Amino acid sequence: MLTGAPGALSGFLMGVLHGLLFLPAAGIAWCVLDGRKERAWLAPLLALSGLCMGAVLSEFGNTMADNTTALFVLCSVWRVLRMQAGAALPRPGHGWLLAGALIGFAVALKLTNAIYAVGLAAAVLAGPGHWISRFRALLLVTLAAMVVAVLSVGWWYWQVWQQFGNPLFPQFNALFQSPLAAQGSIGDTRWLPEGFAEHLAWPLLFTFDPKRISEVSLTSGIWAMLAVAMFLLLARRLLGRREGGGGMFAPVLRSLVVFFVVSYLLWQTLFSIHRYLVALELIAPLLLWCACVALRPSPRGMRMGGWAIGVCVLISLAGWGNWGHERWASNAFEVQQPRIDSPGESVVLLVGGDPQAWRVAFLPRSVRYAAVASNFPESEGYRAHLRQMLLDRPQQFAIFPGSSDKLAARFESLNAKVAMAGLDRESDCAKLRWLTRRLKGLRSDVQVTDGRCVLIPRNGALQSVMEAEAEQRALAQSRLAAYGLMLVPGSCITLTSRIGQGQFPYQWCRLTPAR
Repeated sequence: MLTGAPGALSGFLMGVLHGLLFLPAAGIAWCVLDGRKERAWLAPLLALSGLCMGAVLSEFGNTMADNTTALFVLCSVWRVLRMQAGAALPRPGHGWLLAGALIGFAVALKLTNAIYAVGLAAAVLAGPGHWISRFRALLLVTLAAMVVAVLSVGWWYWQVWQQFGNPLFPQFNALFQSPLAAQGSIGDTRWLPEGFAEHLAWPLLFTFDPKRISEVSLTSGIWAMLAVAMFLLLARRLLGRREGGGGMFAPVLRSLVVFFVVSYLLWQTLFSIHRYLVALELIAPLLLWCACVALRPSPRGMRMGGWAIGVCVLISLAGWGNWGHERWASNAFEVQQPRIDSPGESVVLLVGGDPQAWRVAFLPRSVRYAAVASNFPESEGYRAHLRQMLLDRPQQFAIFPGSSDKLAARFESLNAKVAMAGLDRESDCAKLRWLTRRLKGLRSDVQVTDGRCVLIPRNGALQSVMEAEAEQRALAQSRLAAYGLMLVPGSCITLTSRIGQGQFPYQWCRLTPAR
């Protein structure tokens, strides 16, 4: 779709897909609020609030898959709650099978959803009814999840296993021992809490410092408020004060809380990466409202819950973080083709850790491609395989990022705004200097040029494209030296590639063995 359809149409369809998250979020709220007179208007409002949480907003319309797979996770939870709500009635087993199929498909699409599969299993066991019926329901859910996961992704895992010796390559290589990757478990542990105190206070810590769990700041106040509300409810129960609003909700609320808590604890222990919380953030406003009503079972508690959720929504909207956007273009991608005389005898090395593999889809298919000096956990087996590839194919090339005038264009736009505001005509540039101190995101300093106050990059003068690309070639050369390769002098050319209207040029160079 992204390569064949117009860019704006693809974005629209992704937006529609993610907008469907409203339906299971509202359906879950509808089940929990059963019997409450405000259910008809409150359930959709709580679902809409879930769509306004930080992680959900950040991925709206993009392909990082957390929003997309959350649709199947929440539909599975919704199905389970509906089955449990009718537990007293005779029900066929196909409802449990559907719930299992949905969660199995979510795990097949993105393996990190396994935490939600475990949470769903706990929710099924926590439901009403005799333990035998609950265990039977769990067996049906598990069976359906496994069958659908195998049918959905089994062929792909088999192909990866045949090619690389590990169906989840390079993950879990301590188990599968593929010679093409480091012999150990691979995981990004940068985001995990450290020590007992951090584990205990983690929702509060990452609420006030969002970059503890994300590369970009995904501001969301819901986790701190929910943690405080849950703590107060737990404290009251431990103190023996059992009166409250717990009986004012449908019994399936217990299953939803179990799903939420188990999934969250697994997330905190295994990943602690904010965007993996999308499915929980969608139902967090519902649980916060229920907690507020349970703490104060009166109209005042309802208003308190509404105000708390409203504040969380405003915090998320005001601090809306995202993963980057480019302006629309009729074709979402375009990559200028290099000249390759013998593609079937050629190897192209992608040098460095910058995202480059997206270009491969638009380059000749008969060429062999491999990454070097990237963040991939190379092994000696990987390097041996690479050496053999280079021996088999004498035409060898390297690609790595080029440079564009994006920084210069940014400061040209900023200085145009400065001129429109009349801040460029002050003799001492005092107001503009004050702005640069207050607005840290500008990352700029002030200098006087031709009698005008202008913004410049904080690290000094703008670097020319030629200078920047020369530095990138020198960096690529130093990385290739570890593989016994060097760039052929004078062979590098810069080719265009773009995503939307964003320009991402790349350098194409011939390779030769190092002397």
